[in-house]
Amino acid sequence: MNHEHLYCLRADHVPRPLFHEYSGFIHSLAAATRSSNAGHTVKYALVDSDPQLSAKPSNKRARLCYTWDKQMVEAADLVVAEGSFPSLGLGIELQMAAAKDTPIILCFRDFKGENRAPPIDYENPDHTKYHLQIGEGYISLMALGIPSVSRVLKYSDPEDGIKQVVGAIDLLNRG
Repeated sequence: MNHEHLYCLRADHVPRPLFHEYSGFIHSLAAATRSSNAGHTVKYALVDSDPQLSAKPSNKRARLCYTWDKQMVEAADLVVAEGSFPSLGLGIELQMAAAKDTPIILCFRDFKGENRAPPIDYENPDHTKYHLQIGEGYISLMALGIPSVSRVLKYSDPEDGIKQVVGAIDLLNRG
């Protein structure tokens, strides 16, 4: 299947000291994806909804954000989700893609522990004790278990992330 309409998801909860590096990666990933899949549509919130939202009245932004981002996910025939800093919005968008059985490439990076949830032991009211680890501490088991997640890619730096994602898209396009 040749994926003509790609949607790149990003998370909202990026620590502010990392935001410029992170958003730069999203822009570079979109550009690389667009050029490697010449003529294909690549949409993502940093360009295709966030700037437009800032011009709308604050009491309408939440509904418009949901509507516009939902439309982009529903129009996509492939979703690239950057999950280094997961958020509720990312989870909702992943579920929208899953509901349409849209293939998802889920990628993430270890930001030197800034985005890793360490394991924790806890006790329930019945005094049973458990050890909790969310995936490997980066992406929840719930998200990793979405049936339409076709690839999970851990990358080391922006260049590696772009290379891995573009490669995964090429593999999916070849069937």
